[in-house]
Amino acid sequence: MKPHLLLAASLVAAPVFAADPAPTLTVMTITGELGASMQCHVYPKSDGEYVRFLDSGRTSLSAPALRKLECEYKGSARGPSTITINSPTLACPFKDASADACAITLRKGAVGSFEAKEKRS
Repeated sequence: MKPHLLLAASLVAAPVFAADPAPTLTVMTITGELGASMQCHVYPKSDGEYVRFLDSGRTSLSAPALRKLECEYKGSARGPSTITINSPTLACPFKDASADACAITLRKGAVGSFEAKEKRS
């Protein structure tokens, strides 16, 4: 057999290893008028805590495997803003959110806080 055919045959016969699937991320965004902001304490499943600030310069947070988020928000003085959370591990903290979208629209100048906790199994 020719060397290049032998090489091709060995590549075809080589075992295929599937890469570990990437963890599904929790993604939170704040969008809308300039001036809206949030400060969030982020609690990963692996323990510990860190703080993230979201505003017009950084409008989203992405993190794998969270057990809790505690956030304080301030709506824009110019108009409405929207906070959206898409998470495989956290329950939606917004009372009037629809079943398919975890979001809240903040009125102009709204101030408040929320806590998103791990979903119950």
